[in-house]
Amino acid sequence: MIRSMVLASFSGMAQASTGNPACPCLGALPDSIPKFDCTYDFAPESMKCVELKNSYNWTIYPGDYGEKCKVHKEPGAFGCYDLSSDPPTEKFTGGDNKQAEWCGDAWCYIDPCACDFSDPTPSDYFPEELEYSYETCESENRYTDAVNATNKIGSAKCARPKAKSSDAHTLKIGLGLLVVSMGTLMKEYPAQA
Repeated sequence: MIRSMVLASFSGMAQASTGNPACPCLGALPDSIPKFDCTYDFAPESMKCVELKNSYNWTIYPGDYGEKCKVHKEPGAFGCYDLSSDPPTEKFTGGDNKQAEWCGDAWCYIDPCACDFSDPTPSDYFPEELEYSYETCESENRYTDAVNATNKIGSAKCARPKAKSSDAHTLKIGLGLLVVSMGTLMKEYPAQA
């Protein structure tokens, strides 16, 4: 009994970090975003960093940035870090130097073509390469409206047509109805021997 509860809890943690199956996290950044060694406090797990492709004040971010569902460190975001220091220092969750609320929301990068949610949004930091979702991590996207005046929640475009899983579902239902109808007809009009 205890063993099954422990296994179930680990299973839930694994699923939570990979996102909802209807919109899974990418799990790894694309090869076009190289990782490099770094020693910043905000990247202690991997000791790797990535550099953003934009013109923000601070462009070095943790190497696992956006790979799975979690609250990601945002060292280049004024709402989360004090950018007057080099490197930036994280703001507090309370007091005068308070973080913006969205800094504590979990999210991850996703493939909008493999996502059944309505919130996939183009990345501000990697706009030509990545899209993200908060909904897959059971969070609300409070970032986009707070920080970006031109980007809109749910505006990510699928680069390839989505597979129409509803067509297969419709076919299954249609075949099921046909079988039921045939059974009814057989009862009403039994074969003459």
